[in-house]
Amino acid sequence: MNIDTGRIRRLRDALVEGGRLQAPVDLQGDRPASRGRLAALDRVAPFVETMHLMMMVDGKGDKAEQEAIRGAMRVLTHGLLDDAELGELTRHIEQQVRDQGIEARLQAIGSRLCADRLDRETAFSLAAAMALADDRVVTEESLLVASIAEWFGVSGKRCREILQEFES
Repeated sequence: MNIDTGRIRRLRDALVEGGRLQAPVDLQGDRPASRGRLAALDRVAPFVETMHLMMMVDGKGDKAEQEAIRGAMRVLTHGLLDDAELGELTRHIEQQVRDQGIEARLQAIGSRLCADRLDRETAFSLAAAMALADDRVVTEESLLVASIAEWFGVSGKRCREILQEFES
């Protein structure tokens, strides 16, 4: 599956750029967890975890990949969550991966996203963009993208359609 398409590259570039931008001053610092913030964190968690798994699979976590995750979280929450909350979420993700493994986490995320086709396809697209964050797709990343499609219930035909949409 060729995920190195023009549109995936543009998505990757937008996510990385969004992650490089400084959060507005009112979003920095310590803030109590409100119900809205907790709901936003719960909403983006499967997307952030999918991207974080992609970052972990090749054993590297370079700056562009970290910026892509940060940018995705900012876009998906409209800037509601800050870097401290992302850090806490990623520490939790890493602990779950250590305890359960990547495949078990993919199954858990897939179960969570299974009811919403758009969420499944969004997670797949973000994973593809994440695989390209460092400008190269290694075998482990390519295999993980295929596993993500399988665990998240995105058919091979739909994967090709999504990636072709990204080529236009």
